[in-house]
Amino acid sequence: MTNSEIIAKLLANRGLTSKKAIAEFFHPPHPKDIISPFDSIAAIQLIKAHIKAGNKIIIYGDYDVDGICATAILWETLYKDYKNVFPHIPHRRDEGYGLSIKGLDHCLAQGAKLIITVDNGITATEQVKYCRDQDCDIVIIDHHESEDSFPDANAILYSPLTCAAGLAWFFCRDFQKTAPESYLELVALATICDLVPLLGTNRSFVKFGLEELNNTQRPGLLALFEEAAIKPPISSYHVGFVIGPRLNAMGRLEHALDSLRLLCT
Repeated sequence: MTNSEIIAKLLANRGLTSKKAIAEFFHPPHPKDIISPFDSIAAIQLIKAHIKAGNKIIIYGDYDVDGICATAILWETLYKDYKNVFPHIPHRRDEGYGLSIKGLDHCLAQGAKLIITVDNGITATEQVKYCRDQDCDIVIIDHHESEDSFPDANAILYSPLTCAAGLAWFFCRDFQKTAPESYLELVALATICDLVPLLGTNRSFVKFGLEELNNTQRPGLLALFEEAAIKPPISSYHVGFVIGPRLNAMGRLEHALDSLRLLCT
């Protein structure tokens, strides 16, 4: 077989047979040119209403790389203009996986009036009801497989199109009305580490996110690169086998909130 025949076979194995699909595979569009997979209007209006009222908002993430990066993107975006917003990463041992009653109680005890979940919540029907019964609004941003019906949240931004960090990026673009390119580095970390198929939107996030990652100015990531003895060009290998495992490890060693602090410092 010739090289072109081998490439055609590999592309076909990935379901890429049309000229358009093949062209996008080799030259993916920039994420800023991709339409959001959901309508953010209701969530934006609710968040702005809580900001206007001066209420405490908590971003409820997860302790893996995707959850940490999604939390970082959303928290930094809101925190720029509103300081009464805080991140919450569940403690793996004490609070367990996903949106839990223990985790909600922790947020409610801090005075939360709005909780925004990222990378969890789409199947947490009882927990969402519990949250709203405590007079706390809730917005869900999630990509996991859903059940037959959604929880009764105030607003749901759901799509299996990409990972949670990608969904957070789309939402923040809608919220700010401008593409937050500086966050693509975090989306690339999450996309690779969450093992989503590197096709379509995900391929765009990784291509342009790796470019941002190689020029990152985040002190925490730069320190991590130095400690791990890696230098640009940073590739998907470094993300998946060197950087990602170190960020994931904090949730198993002590508390994944430390990985979030590392990204956001």
